[in-house]
Formats: sequence, structure tokens, C-alpha cells
Amino acid sequence: MGKIALSLTNLEIWVVGLCVVGSFVSQRLLPVAVSSALVFALLRLIAHRRFSIPTPADWPISLLVLMVLVTCWVTAAPDITIPQVLRLLVGIGMYYAIVNWSTSTIRMRWLLRGLWLAGLLLALYAFISVQWADTKLYFIPASIYTQFPTLVTDTANPNVMAGNLVILFPCALGVLLFSGKHLRWFDQGLSVLAASVIVIVLILTQSRGGILALGEILILLVVLRWKRGWILLAGAVVLVGVVVFFSGPTTILDVILANATLGGIDGRLEVWSRAVYMIQDFPFTGVGMGLYGRTADLLYPFFLYAPGTSSHAHNLFLQIAVDLGVPGLIAWLAIWILMISTAFQLYRHGRARQDGWAGGLGAGLLCSQIALVSHGMLDAVTWGMVKPAPLVWVIWGFTVAGWYVYVKRA
Repeated sequence: MGKIALSLTNLEIWVVGLCVVGSFVSQRLLPVAVSSALVFALLRLIAHRRFSIPTPADWPISLLVLMVLVTCWVTAAPDITIPQVLRLLVGIGMYYAIVNWSTSTIRMRWLLRGLWLAGLLLALYAFISVQWADTKLYFIPASIYTQFPTLVTDTANPNVMAGNLVILFPCALGVLLFSGKHLRWFDQGLSVLAASVIVIVLILTQSRGGILALGEILILLVVLRWKRGWILLAGAVVLVGVVVFFSGPTTILDVILANATLGGIDGRLEVWSRAVYMIQDFPFTGVGMGLYGRTADLLYPFFLYAPGTSSHAHNLFLQIAVDLGVPGLIAWLAIWILMISTAFQLYRHGRARQDGWAGGLGAGLLCSQIALVSHGMLDAVTWGMVKPAPLVWVIWGFTVAGWYVYVKRA
């Protein structure tokens, strides 16, 4: 029985991965994806007498799962909450699938190639699925967008696309910068292609949060890669200071915070204030995943927007606290901090051993965490309400798997 279970666990990444991809296409496959992750957890218990390899994030993940049970209990609209709960559980299942399957450098490299390919395919999919916003950045001609016909009925918001692509981008560029000369021609071509197409799509989305995160990623990667990279960082700080001095902080904030839905800084502050009210009134349980809009319209009506206009808090941290309460936010932040520490250890190990793959992977994953939070300050598109929400957990799974393979077992 144990041998059979052990053989089946080798298929975990493919079975769970396909179910997760299927759940992106159809919401009806979310229960199937969660069930497949649970089945393989039981198979690991039979084969190894444990549900999973211990990971640094096990305790905060347990708290997050506990708050998921709470949100299912308190929600007033299960039809909205349950799909978002399932997406969160799907992400956690994918996290453990990656950690338990990626037990060698060979498997890590193949999975990293898969991540590059996923980023490339998602960026290409944007050309036929995004409802482009063509009025934010004056230097991009609106006529460009007429070349991209919408070929799907389930279209994507440009901010959603940007928020998910920007966390995938550093994983392609990091290894390329740190180990480009030693990569095979196929790896070089795939990483360059993925990084290039992602950058093009990020600019075309005109997502201010995505473009700001992209700039931060590029600067941080230069700082991590070259000893004198701090000069670029210092120059960027000076440039930002000059722009703020001459334009004024209010003007800069209004430009950064404005979008087609919220208008400007006043609208953004009103949306954030409603989230704060909810956190104050429901600090331990949250209002239920996905119920920000309904709760705001019912208990804290907007002055600047009609009912049903804003469906989420437009801030990742506020949205998590609104959905799962302060305990849920603490759990999520604990996981994120652990991923920062783990990715940095992987980067330092790679630099010390002159291992371009490990160093580049660690740097890329570290930048992914920064991009996640940077974009999350202005939006919440990597959380439960969007189909690609499990991608964050995929990145986190890569982070812990890389740490196990390159650092702990070294």
C-alpha cells in the first residue's frame, strides 16, 4: 500500500496543477482542485506518515484555514463567499504540491521553466482577453488597442492582469541576470521571451500599480545583482524627490491613485475608509469573503459612488482584514514575512556558492514579494475575487521548495 501511494505522489504536481489550471477556466472545477489536493495529502500520509514536508509557514497557514471556516460560518452570501474560499484552498493545495514534489535541482529547474511558460501564456492571453484602458498614459496611442480584438466572453480587467503578471516577471528575469551565460539556449530564449512579453503587456495595461511595481523590481534586481547597483537606487530616490518637490505630493498621489472606477485620491480614500469601518466593527471574523461591496452599500453607503460600484477595498491588506478579520490578516502577513526571509536566504546562499540558478531564483522570488505588496497597496487583484488568485501560492511554493533544495539540504 505504501509503495503504491509513493508512486502516486510522483504524479501530484501534474494532477493538482491541471486541476488548478482548469479552475482558472471554469469555477465549477474549484471543488475538484481542492479534492485532488486533499487526496494527495492523504497519499503522502500513507507513503511518508506525514501530510507534508514541514514548511516555515505551516502555523500561519493553519490559522488562515481556521479563519476560512469562520468566514463560511459568518457569511450572509455563501454563493459569493464559497468560490473565493475554494480559490484560497486551491492555492494552499498547490503550495504544498510544489513543496512536496520539488525535491531535487532537476525538478526545480523544470518547474521554473513551467513558471516562465505560464507567465508567457498569461501575457499572450491578455491580447485577446483584456478590456484595455487607453486613456491613462498619454504616450501610448489609443489606436494600438484596436489591433487586439477581444475573443473571449469572460474578459479581464487590465489591473487584474497587471497585478498577476508583475509577480511572475521577476522569476524570469532573475535567473537570466544571475546565470544568463550559463543557461542553455532554450532556457535563455524562454526566459527572455517571457520577460519581454510580460513587460510589453504591463505597459499596455497602463496599470499605475503594475508599472510602479515593475520599476521597483528592475531597480531591486540591479541592486541585488551588482555591487554598485545602489547607485541606481540612490538616483531613483533623488529623481522621485525632485518630481515630488516640483509637482507637489497631492498631485503625484492623485495621478497614482486615480483609475477609471475610483476617479482620484478622494474616491480612493472613501473606499478605504469603508474598509476601515468594517474592520473596526468585525475585527475577529471579518464580514465574509467577497462581501465588501454588499456590506458597504448596506451599512456604510458611499457618497461619491452609486451602490454596486465598488466590489472590493482596492488595497490588499484592507481586503484580507475585511474578508477574514484581523487574525486572517496577521496570518497572511506572517506567511509573507516568512517568504521574504526564505527568498533572501536562498539568494544569499546562491551568491555565496556562486550558483546562478539559486541566486537568481532567490532574487526573483524576493522581488515577487515586493511587487505583490507594492501593487497590493493600490489594488487587491491577487486575492480571492479573481481567478488567478492561486498564483501567489504558486510563487510561495517555489520559494519554500527552492529553500529546501538549495539551502537546507546543502
